[in-house]
Amino acid sequence: MVEMFLDQISFIYDSSSKIIEVIVILVVAMLILKILGQMMDKYSTSSLESSRIDTLHKILRYIVFIFVLIALLDVFGVNVQSLFVSLGLLTVALSLAAKDTLSNIISGLVLIIEKRFEVGDMIEIDGQKGIVEKMGLKNVELYYKKEYISVPNVVFTTKSFINYTKYDVYAVKFFVYIRNDHDFNEKLEQVSKVLDKSDEILKQPKYLIFPRDITTHGVKVMIKVYIKNPLDDSTIRGNLIRQIKKEVLFEDVM
Repeated sequence: MVEMFLDQISFIYDSSSKIIEVIVILVVAMLILKILGQMMDKYSTSSLESSRIDTLHKILRYIVFIFVLIALLDVFGVNVQSLFVSLGLLTVALSLAAKDTLSNIISGLVLIIEKRFEVGDMIEIDGQKGIVEKMGLKNVELYYKKEYISVPNVVFTTKSFINYTKYDVYAVKFFVYIRNDHDFNEKLEQVSKVLDKSDEILKQPKYLIFPRDITTHGVKVMIKVYIKNPLDDSTIRGNLIRQIKKEVLFEDVM
């Protein structure tokens, strides 16, 4: 009877100790998440950072969850090291199967840390162009003319891309052709007048006009103007082309 009573006391003590350890682990994990979350919110200076902060929160939750799981297994007497060894082959297989997912998550961390672009920037990569709508764990969502484009994060670390709005302006360019039988300087002056009158382009930085190529028929001239909203590029380009075609009487504008 005495031995049974002592066994019951020992069982209750062990169970209570494990319960206390579990509670401590969970409380510490929640405190860590709360403190880290407050620190990230503190350093978030604008609404543009919200997508990046949300992604970091998700990553931190996954990391803390893994450590909590390991700690709980240890509390209940599971040999974590032996478990990892026995699951080694399974881990390798899963890693190979989830290689693309892991690559995208790691690339997402690189994008967050290096701040290569922000939510709201107009970027172009791998033939896809759009405004950054969301930066997620596995992909970046772009929005362009009522279309959503999803680009895997790993693409941004393996290919070059253009950030059109890094300096808060967006360049729009097109070409005109001045025939050899036209007065070159006069035509350029007429184009300048059209651009000076336009209220759709920025005054600073000032538009650029310069020759690009000489052919047997004339001179190919590139015109580059700057606008505020990247989504207006096609509309403004079309308006300028029509206006130049009308007032300067070019035969070829593109």
